[in-house]
Amino acid sequence: MLKPLLRIVLVVGLLYAAVAFLPKLVPETPGMYTGVAAAPFQTTTMRPSASAAPTSVTPTLPPGFPSMEFPPPEIEVPEGDPIPIDTKYGISYTVPGDWKNASTGVAGWESDAGSVTYGAIAMYGYDYCPEHRDGARKAVTGMTGRRGVDVPTAAFEASRQAELIFRDAPDDAVVLEYSAPTEFDIDGAAAVRYSVHASNIAQKFDCDPTKATFDVVATEAFSNAPIAVFMVHTEQGIDGALTIEQVDQIVSTLHRKD
Repeated sequence: MLKPLLRIVLVVGLLYAAVAFLPKLVPETPGMYTGVAAAPFQTTTMRPSASAAPTSVTPTLPPGFPSMEFPPPEIEVPEGDPIPIDTKYGISYTVPGDWKNASTGVAGWESDAGSVTYGAIAMYGYDYCPEHRDGARKAVTGMTGRRGVDVPTAAFEASRQAELIFRDAPDDAVVLEYSAPTEFDIDGAAAVRYSVHASNIAQKFDCDPTKATFDVVATEAFSNAPIAVFMVHTEQGIDGALTIEQVDQIVSTLHRKD
């Protein structure tokens, strides 16, 4: 099995004609939501559930459900200001001003076991480990959509994709610890969060981390898919790694786009 590699594709020169009607506004950074704190971790190491297997048929959207072909354009803000990221799922989030806005691009992982892809991405500490051909980053955020499942199931299945993201092989030495689900709400919509701690990750280069975290939040979406899944992936044990509190703060900015 191939070692999962982060594939980052920055999409340049997208045709925005289909989304020219979208307002290019900078929303205020929301405050903290109640219930956003990281969930307590289970003591056992989890293995993938059969329910996490992808379905062969993608359900269609309900009649009249809004959708857009291209992602919203990047929002420009003064250097150093918090960066709002709009997504095509009708939900926005905000990252600190020292991050890189790559909201029209995608990021993901792939191996012989499958692939995971997120759009509407932002990156922190990009290219800190120059030996990586694709450009390593200390953290990345993104969002994707899900159909045919409810919020708790979408959150659970997304969290178990950590098996594909962090493992070289099914029985390698990587240890994955999954939190219990945390339930809260985002602008009145139900949300479920899981946190994953990965350790004993194999290194390819000396600057590679041996620890990482992967947080996912599933909630109601308002265009393109009934459910949106947000993720924050961080490298740990390196200089400048994000803290749990910083991840919580990013999660707390999730809000419905006005």
